[in-house]
Amino acid sequence: MSTESLAGSLSAAPTSPARRWPALAALLTGNFVTILDLFIVNVAIPDIRTGLHASFAEIQLVMVGYSAAYAVFLLNGARLGDLFGRKRMFLVGMALFTLASALCGLATSAWMLIAMRVAQGLGAAILMPQVMATARVLFDGDARRRAFGVMGAVQGVAASVSQIIGGWLIAHPLAADIAGWRAVFLVNVPIGMVALLAARSFVPESRAPVAAHLDGYGATVGAVALAMLLVPIMQGREYGWPWWAWAVPLASLLVFRHFVRYEQALSVAGRVPIIEIALFRNRSFVLGVLAIFLFYTAISSYFLALTILLQFGRGLSPLAAGMVFTPAAVAFFCGSLTAPRLAERIGHRALLLGTAIFGVGLILLSTMAQAGTVIPLLIVPLMLNGFGQGMVIPLSLNTILSSVETAQAGMGAGTVTTMQAVGNAVGVTVVGVLLFSLLGQVDGGSTAAHAAHHGHAFALAMLYNVGASALALVLFWRAWRRHA
Repeated sequence: MSTESLAGSLSAAPTSPARRWPALAALLTGNFVTILDLFIVNVAIPDIRTGLHASFAEIQLVMVGYSAAYAVFLLNGARLGDLFGRKRMFLVGMALFTLASALCGLATSAWMLIAMRVAQGLGAAILMPQVMATARVLFDGDARRRAFGVMGAVQGVAASVSQIIGGWLIAHPLAADIAGWRAVFLVNVPIGMVALLAARSFVPESRAPVAAHLDGYGATVGAVALAMLLVPIMQGREYGWPWWAWAVPLASLLVFRHFVRYEQALSVAGRVPIIEIALFRNRSFVLGVLAIFLFYTAISSYFLALTILLQFGRGLSPLAAGMVFTPAAVAFFCGSLTAPRLAERIGHRALLLGTAIFGVGLILLSTMAQAGTVIPLLIVPLMLNGFGQGMVIPLSLNTILSSVETAQAGMGAGTVTTMQAVGNAVGVTVVGVLLFSLLGQVDGGSTAAHAAHHGHAFALAMLYNVGASALALVLFWRAWRRHA
């Protein structure tokens, strides 16, 4: 992912054209599995709960631990590449991710799985920045545009087909007999080993000619603040909302305040902070970042809530639930192909249109789930959701970065990427707590009553997603108007 290091000079040993595309393929293999793991765990939720006797709060932590660790350490991951070499740090990150995936698959308790998911997120934060930085070193001109086009397609494929792949892995006879839900993690091991071998053979070493500095203290403070905010909220529901479930998140505000002041002090001292606070004096940038944060809270929690509805409410198998997402995956590709062409004709209105389409899909899906509509008819709102996401994701970064100076583009992109990952974590936390509170412990009754109960809870939980999408639409519009 982009960071401030990408805006500066890059250096690398010359690489022959014949080796550039194999090198990119090796890098994108790692890119693929790290994006895949954001969502593939969704379809395994019922089996993980049964296999590890996990609570819903622990399931949320399994999901949040990965995206939160990725968000907090992402920009420092880029600086590690600048300091010690991008190839070297890609190999380190890929090795850590692969080892953590193996330990996820061997987890004997929910908390072991949570810890290894955090380790996965740390590995992803180390390797992912090296992918884009190395691609910029390897390619120039039209070749670079094609390379980044391939990179975007790979990330889109990973996000779109993750739940289909997860369902197929769990349902496969070999996995069902031997691994079950563990297959969604163990599949990363052979892929990771292939990526490691290929990267070692084809990827050239490169680093920034100007030494970077790590902000280890800032990353630690940010991680502590985020954990203080999210973990008590998820655990508090399980314990009947004791005093600490409210006090600790409130105390996190003081830690966040200390984080901001420390980052400001780094900037004043001429060092490189995790997040350049000066960027937030740009009103258009702030509005855009808030909009993308809200949009990503809606995406991540929407996937979680829909999986709960399909598997717990409608009784679908992991494979059948994964297949329900297929129309959305197809629509996502159509949206991502349509967005650039539409943006050429109507400008930033294309981003607003994509956000509106996603919101309309949410409203239709909530209404139909509440009414108990048969699953085949859910295809229409699912396709609207996918098409809207496909439009917004590629257009939003360009829209936000158009409001910052060229010298700040790298830090701006890194900040946006960080807020996307934080949005994923916050969305799963907020909507997960709301959804599981609405569902309660009611498991009895007829099949129809059980499905109706889950449909009602889904519709109410989606009120957050609809509201977040609507507010994101307003903020995108305000950001565009201010910049214009």
